[in-house]
Amino acid sequence: MPALTEPHPLELYELCVQEPLTAAAMLRRLHGARPRTLAEDFAGSAALSRAWLIADPDARAIATDFDPAAVAYAAQRAANSGIEPARLRLVNADVRAISKPDPADVVFVGNFSIGELHERAELVEYFRSAHARLNPRGIFVCDTYGGAAAFRTGHVQRTHTGREPRERIHYTWQQRRVDPFTGRVENALHFRVENDGEVVAELFDAFVYDWRLWSVPELRDAMREAGFVETQVIAGTDADAPALRESEAAEHHIVCVLGR
Repeated sequence: MPALTEPHPLELYELCVQEPLTAAAMLRRLHGARPRTLAEDFAGSAALSRAWLIADPDARAIATDFDPAAVAYAAQRAANSGIEPARLRLVNADVRAISKPDPADVVFVGNFSIGELHERAELVEYFRSAHARLNPRGIFVCDTYGGAAAFRTGHVQRTHTGREPRERIHYTWQQRRVDPFTGRVENALHFRVENDGEVVAELFDAFVYDWRLWSVPELRDAMREAGFVETQVIAGTDADAPALRESEAAEHHIVCVLGR
């Protein structure tokens, strides 16, 4: 068997962090009809967009990210997946300043990326832009984390199967700085890759994030100000997750906030 190439950080991110097929199914269920066009903002490798297109041959996706290296990697992964270029538009831009926005049935911000917006004014500005891009009956969804541990430092470690059965990826999520007075947190992701017990790659600080950890009430208030007429809170990213009542939302570590 030929030796595996050194893994790309975004490849490890997809394997350890994302569940794009589950997320795509959730978004279709939340929409409630048959949404065709997805806008994946802060898209990274556009893993969700690829899953969206694979599940529906008539679907289209627009994946936007500020990092040109991520967009280039997304294009490579899409080509390797056999996705027709006409079905996936990759955009290297700030999501708040897309020059020719495509209308979408679903606009999604995953992986806590809404925290890249640090000030409330820019959060409302982005929500207005997302709202303007929605087709009639379209929905906007973003995820965040909270609960009692949201402003604690610490780390979580997990082990995942890698690109083939002998490969193991040891993944660490670290929250290393918090400031509850400003809502700012610093998080880092680290990976160690082993093949038959031998370390073949170690990526410390593979991704480092400086986020504003928006609370659910702050997100919903900003969304209403931006023009959304209805907001809901959904538990996790399970395709069958019910909408939460106000009293239940605080018990869930990860939630999605939906706006119509």
